[in-house]
Amino acid sequence: MRSTFNILFYVNKSKEKNGVVPVMGRVTINGTQSQFSCKKTIPLDMWDVKGNCAKGRSKEALQINRELDNIKAQIIKHYQHLSDREAFVTAEMVRNSYQGFGSEYETLLSAFDKDIANQKKRVGKDRSASTLWAMERSRKDVADFIQSHYRRTDMSMLELTPEFIKDFAAYLSTDRGLANGTIWQRCMWLKGVVLRAHYNGKIPRRSALGTLAPARTRSRSSISAPTARKGSS
Repeated sequence: MRSTFNILFYVNKSKEKNGVVPVMGRVTINGTQSQFSCKKTIPLDMWDVKGNCAKGRSKEALQINRELDNIKAQIIKHYQHLSDREAFVTAEMVRNSYQGFGSEYETLLSAFDKDIANQKKRVGKDRSASTLWAMERSRKDVADFIQSHYRRTDMSMLELTPEFIKDFAAYLSTDRGLANGTIWQRCMWLKGVVLRAHYNGKIPRRSALGTLAPARTRSRSSISAPTARKGSS
């Protein structure tokens, strides 16, 4: 499927003050849109609505248009960079990259690796070896699921949705044959990794998996001890 990508500049008339308005930008990719401030203002009567640029050949108009051309070139560069390493690129990803927020987006497995490295440092202090083992097993299961379900070796945090964790739980049940207690544990580690990435500013709130647990294992108290021990490999 061919990707559609477009950049549009416009002015925000609702913010008009003394005849001057802020210049805004909008990135559109495959139906997703994201707006951003160009951090520039222009007299409203100088703006060419159809041309999406400043009108005329005045020094001010030429300067504004040069700056807008530079913004466009930078956004295209960020879009190409993201497209080279991500299978899924949205307008918000490009805008955030251009603005310097999360310009190096966290991938799910790299976030797991960072958490595991931190856990290793705490083993023997306030973490047990069994806790570290459980997290490493969760990381392996997530990696195997991504390879099986998406035919990839990793994926961006920004691709994650509540459906991801549902599909992951189904994979652990049907393909791995794990018990409910083990599935619950694996999903909790997964969500913990994603939420920590969100709290650390690596991804926006909408990308976090929230508090959704697989329907069949929503309450840990509903899992009996024998069931929780079964299939815990």
